[in-house]
Amino acid sequence: MEHKLVLNIGREFGSGGREIGKLAAQRLGIPYYDKELIVLAAEKSGLSPEYLANLDEQSVSSFLYSFSGANFSMGMRMHNVNVLPPADQLFLSQSEVIRDIAEKGGAVIVGRCADYVLQGKPNHLNVFIQAPMEARVQRVMARHDLDRKAAEALIAKTDKNRANYYLHFTGEKWGDRKNFNLILSSAIGVEASVDMIAEYYTRMEECAGK
Repeated sequence: MEHKLVLNIGREFGSGGREIGKLAAQRLGIPYYDKELIVLAAEKSGLSPEYLANLDEQSVSSFLYSFSGANFSMGMRMHNVNVLPPADQLFLSQSEVIRDIAEKGGAVIVGRCADYVLQGKPNHLNVFIQAPMEARVQRVMARHDLDRKAAEALIAKTDKNRANYYLHFTGEKWGDRKNFNLILSSAIGVEASVDMIAEYYTRMEECAGK
C-alpha cells in the first residue's frame, strides 16, 4: 500500500517521541525526517548544512527570540527572507521542504512546527507525545548520563525553549490539544505507542480514501 498521509510528531522532551517516530516510520514503510530536514533546507537555501545545524541547535536551545514578543509571520514566506534573522531564514527553508515532502506523500516529520506548516493542507495527521514526569526524568538521566537534578533542569529548559520556538513561529501554544488529532502518553511503552500510532494512521488513511 502506498501511504499518502504525512505524520507530524510533536513531543515533550524525554517522552521518547523521536524514537517512537522513527519506529513508526519503519513500521509504515515511509521516510523519516528530523535532522534530515537540515540537509534538505541547506540544498534549497544554498547555505551549508553545518551552518544551518548550528542555527537549528540555537533555535531549540539558546536562540533568543527577538522582536520583543512579536511573532514571526508565515505570510513572509520566502520573499524578504534575507532581512530576517538567520534562525528565521532556517525556519522558512525547512517549511518549504516540509511542504515539498507533503506533496510527495507519506512521511514522518518530527518537530519543526510541521503541524502548523501544513495547517489547512490535506493528508496529514498530527500527534503529540507526552509522558509522566518521572518516566521522562529516568529516560533523560539514562540517555544523557545525568543525575536527577540535572535531568529535571534539562527537561524544564528544553520544554520551555520548544514552547518559545512554537510560539515565535506560529503565534500559538505548544502542545495545545486543538492542534492535534491524537495526544498519546508513552507511559504505555514505546512498542505499544508505535502500535497505536500505526493503527490510527492506517484508519485515518482508510477514512480519507472513502
